[in-house]
Amino acid sequence: MSMFKKIAVATMAFGLMGSSLLSVTSVSAASYQSELKTKGTLTVGLEGTYSPFSYVGKDGKLTGYDVEVATNVAKKMGLKVKFVETKFDSLPAGLDANKFDVIYNDMGVNAERQKSYTFASQYLYTKGVMIVKKNASLKDPKKVKGQKMAQSTSSDYGEVAKQLGADIIASPGFTESLDLVESGKAVATFNSADSWGVYKKANPKTDLKAIDASSVLPKSGAAPMLSKKDQKLAKAITKAQASLKKDGTLKKLSVKYFGSDLSVDK
Repeated sequence: MSMFKKIAVATMAFGLMGSSLLSVTSVSAASYQSELKTKGTLTVGLEGTYSPFSYVGKDGKLTGYDVEVATNVAKKMGLKVKFVETKFDSLPAGLDANKFDVIYNDMGVNAERQKSYTFASQYLYTKGVMIVKKNASLKDPKKVKGQKMAQSTSSDYGEVAKQLGADIIASPGFTESLDLVESGKAVATFNSADSWGVYKKANPKTDLKAIDASSVLPKSGAAPMLSKKDQKLAKAITKAQASLKKDGTLKKLSVKYFGSDLSVDK
């Protein structure tokens, strides 16, 4: 997640019954304990440098939307939580190598990933934007062919940029991509509106601006990604997230980090 052609289909299919997407169901702790890397602990893979999802706060501690969601999920499941920080492009390999049980890192659900991994329920919904310098001549997301774009090569946004014919400059993360655009080494980058909103709030004097890219980036969102062998654990996470949605925790965290409720599909 050609992947670009399938991404919209995969997004719509997310809410339907499927082998990779799991409905809320009753799952006993005993049934999924054997699928945990460490008994009694939910080990979570994430970047740790991707604000507002996971980053180191002023107190030196790991925080962010995904960090708090995963922490609350583990609590609902009666588990401790452990975070393993990994570069974005290495997260799937880390999951394959059993370095962690689940990835909470604003992971988009797409057809390519569904071939190899299982997803629990979606917990975030957002749209995509194209970020450029304020004086950039590029104004249409459809016309990025031949343009230098800073993207993580394994991300959904990077895949779409490649499909559109952009000249990809590999970047390890969102902040680094913005630095490349601001320095003029890249013309643009695709990413989520929520990530851009948080960056803009923290950097009000930035020389960058965001352009709606809905014409090329279908509405997307995030879901926990797990190994296909860990079906029971995925169901338990789905159940825990449903509980967090019902008691208002997901809404509260979304408003805290994004300024609005992105926990529901609007």
